[in-house]
Amino acid sequence: MLITEGVYEARYGWTRRTVGLMLLCALFVVGLLLPDSSGGILTLTLQVLGLALFGGGGLVMAYGCASRRVALRVDADGILLGGNPLRYAATTLLVPWSEVTGVRLWLQQVPLSSMPHIGVNRVPGASRLPGTPTGVHGRAVVEGLSGVSAELVSASRAVNGWTLDTDALLATVGRHAPGVVITMDPGFPCRR
Repeated sequence: MLITEGVYEARYGWTRRTVGLMLLCALFVVGLLLPDSSGGILTLTLQVLGLALFGGGGLVMAYGCASRRVALRVDADGILLGGNPLRYAATTLLVPWSEVTGVRLWLQQVPLSSMPHIGVNRVPGASRLPGTPTGVHGRAVVEGLSGVSAELVSASRAVNGWTLDTDALLATVGRHAPGVVITMDPGFPCRR
């Protein structure tokens, strides 16, 4: 994490959550590689699918953590939301301060847990961001799963595979855009 005068930057890397998920993936892979005497086609199919899911998923996660690419950067230009490590250039988004009306730290409820996100509220009429659903059904699905507007979802990133220092983030946003409204969902995990 880089915190200098006027710049806040967080990079993808190893966190407790990613290390735990990697260990879980490794455990499943080892279990799937153990010899099985039943040897049926269903067993073999489940082993191959499991290895693809847990082995492949673990490798993708390890690549993302090892990439050390920028996950979030706040500076004089605006707010840079880093993209998916596999398609980083295509999914990275810079929202200039002229389009920012607010920053929202929100929680998406997922089974047995919640996933923290940072999102940017943009001025009405700003150009549509890539990935924003345009159809009624697509918007309804996105909004139903996330609990927030489809526009906010498209201008958000999950705090996953990197750590967010909320105090430093809020101080940097306040420095560059004192009029920007900052909201935080109750229960949002504050890290310093």
